[in-house]
Amino acid sequence: MENKTYETSSAPQTELEQTFWSRRSKFPAKLEAAFQVEMDRMREGRMRRTGLAAVLLFSAFAVSDRVMLPDAYQQAWAVRFLVVVPLLLLCTLFVYRIRHAAWREAVLSLTLLAAGVSLPWIAGLSTHPNAAHYQTGVTLVILFGNIVVNLRFRSALVTSVAMAILYGIALGAQHAVPPEVRFNNWLFCLAAVAISLIANFRMDQDQRRAWFARMREQERNRELSHAVELLAKMSAEDALTQVANRREFDRRLDIEWGRARRDGTQVSLIMVDVDCFKNFNDHYGHQAGDACLQQIARCLREVPHRAADLVARFGGEEFAVLLPGTTEEDAAILAERMRTAIIDMQIPHATSRVAPGVTASFGVAAMHPVGNRQAPDLIAAADAALYAAKEKGRNRVALHEQGTELTMAAGVVH
Repeated sequence: MENKTYETSSAPQTELEQTFWSRRSKFPAKLEAAFQVEMDRMREGRMRRTGLAAVLLFSAFAVSDRVMLPDAYQQAWAVRFLVVVPLLLLCTLFVYRIRHAAWREAVLSLTLLAAGVSLPWIAGLSTHPNAAHYQTGVTLVILFGNIVVNLRFRSALVTSVAMAILYGIALGAQHAVPPEVRFNNWLFCLAAVAISLIANFRMDQDQRRAWFARMREQERNRELSHAVELLAKMSAEDALTQVANRREFDRRLDIEWGRARRDGTQVSLIMVDVDCFKNFNDHYGHQAGDACLQQIARCLREVPHRAADLVARFGGEEFAVLLPGTTEEDAAILAERMRTAIIDMQIPHATSRVAPGVTASFGVAAMHPVGNRQAPDLIAAADAALYAAKEKGRNRVALHEQGTELTMAAGVVH
């Protein structure tokens, strides 16, 4: 079954239940349409499974024609095999290609009505005394339509009543049959109509309850899944800057470190620290400081890099950019682009000792996870490079390579 989302939680369950169970047997319009779509699929599958069996069963009653109507069995076979069986086959094979539900129900109902009426018609071709008992088979058609095909209740009601009326008219025309026999046969038909309609209605109610319960369960599962995703996001994301938090950074670093050890690749790390940020906070206030950090985090995210890379808030005004499978040189180039992008935002910083706008210092390190090297060693190396960048005047990129600090400012390595 095609998966679709239906908003069952848009109204409280008690309200839906009162609307459905207390006042009428339908859902509100939107849910009713969704329910009928699913029920039509179910009916289509049932019709395909049982339709051909019904055709075979209807055809098998040709034996009854021969036994019960010896004076008219050939005419009966003509009606059965040249009229009714082709109609049943066409309906079975093609009715659910009709997309409009009302037309589809009408075709189903008319086909069943034709099958039911054909029996009194066949019986009317004979003058044999058995004809009075032959046509009671119309009750089987009623039961098949209301219970097996499971017509919508309104269609089942109209079809059954029409069949019972036509059957009654046919019985009334059979003057050779004693009145008490005709009355008994019609009463038997009416009982079949009543019983099968009750069964049809109960089946409809049960199907509605089951469908509604299933939709509610799916809605709860979606809500639970959304809550789990939200919690996972909250546990992995820094609330202020909307980038990964320290916990998520540590988790991803461990994963990428292990992968690099297995694959023989290296991991690069950029540590970022906003220059003179305490002065910025003291001068502009903490709200402005928070806004500044948000802008910087957005800037770091927007500088193009690979999907596997991670920007995280490391703590305070410090950020970390994890770059799996990246050389130190490529990491340094990316860091320089980030440094320039921060300057280009032109966030005023009147108390900076570096520039009239907000700037940041960058420390870059790369390692192959070999021997006794561990992930914290990479953090320490990038931290050392960051310290070197700040010691040499801030607003620059420093590289840590084999214990030697190099600095890069404005794209030039010194």
